[in-house]
Amino acid sequence: MPKVPGILLAALLLVLPALAFAQNARTEGEVRKVDREAQKVTIRHGPMREFDMPAMTMVFRVKEPAMLDRLKAGDRIAFTTEKLGGAFTVMSFEPLP
Repeated sequence: MPKVPGILLAALLLVLPALAFAQNARTEGEVRKVDREAQKVTIRHGPMREFDMPAMTMVFRVKEPAMLDRLKAGDRIAFTTEKLGGAFTVMSFEPLP
């Protein structure tokens, strides 16, 4: 029975560092290009302080390919992004007026 707390501690030590580095950012931007084949979207966005990133235009992956069906070049959106597997990924978005 004393091994269980040790196993739990070891599991926590493996998981906690990953959680500590999980970051996301919310910002606004303009969709410049939608690439359904590559499952990516190009967005000209505002600064993302959480990633120490200035305003720029960059390519993002999307959490779900179906998200691309609701986007087109010229759309203004507010979106949340996370860095997953080394790639910036749009997790959610909503249209702006």
